[in-house]
Amino acid sequence: MTFPQPKTLEEHRQYQYEIVRLQLWFLHHWLSEHPDESFKYVLRNRVDIYRKTDVNNGNINPVTFHWEYPEWQSMEKESERLYNIYIKDAAAFEDAAFEVFKPSLDARCERDANDNSEATRYQCGFLRHNLELTAGVPAPRLGFHIANFCTPASFFDYPDYMKGCFLMLLDRAEHIFHATEIGTGTWLNSVPKWLEWFPQEWKDNMGEPRTDVQWHYGFWGQFITARKTFNAKYGQILRSTGKLPFYPRSSFCRISSMREWLANR
Repeated sequence: MTFPQPKTLEEHRQYQYEIVRLQLWFLHHWLSEHPDESFKYVLRNRVDIYRKTDVNNGNINPVTFHWEYPEWQSMEKESERLYNIYIKDAAAFEDAAFEVFKPSLDARCERDANDNSEATRYQCGFLRHNLELTAGVPAPRLGFHIANFCTPASFFDYPDYMKGCFLMLLDRAEHIFHATEIGTGTWLNSVPKWLEWFPQEWKDNMGEPRTDVQWHYGFWGQFITARKTFNAKYGQILRSTGKLPFYPRSSFCRISSMREWLANR
């Protein structure tokens, strides 16, 4: 069996360039359809360019956003100036604005490529549960999140590993939090091979797609391949349709139903 090679630093740099270019294009397109929103709001809240720049002195998932830093203010104001010049030309804006952010992307690139801090937060392999039960729902429910720590492969390539991680999550949900349900909101809930891991109850409880694009990986994670390179196929779908290939949906099921489903896999 041939395994994919780990991503190189230059491939990571190329990923950073491609995703930032895509997000600049998206920002321009989004504003054309949402003229009530400001450039600054969309740049800060609907794309994650900030975290990829050297202004981000935290890890890959920053807790604090230093919008007030002069370095960020300079890039933000210059990119908005360019937007106003190229308000009718998304491609020209993308090209010009990318040059504004590129030096800061380069300055952070190696640190970003070597940032493995997220792995320490995941208690159940590729799954991380919240530290408190979900508020405002009838039954005690524990929310969870997903990340791929099997890179350069995908966790889908290791079904026994996936099953073990889910069982660990269920055990912790019951024994530590006394939960009776698990739930999550993710773009993966729109992907058939992900849904195969859940009972019918999960599909029956599925919420509507969330299309108010936000900056986090719940939306933008789909543009990262298993090797953590840029997903060019999905990028082209966004550029050609103006829509993300998959939108996050929220769902939940009883732990007992999930256990029964996993027992038959």
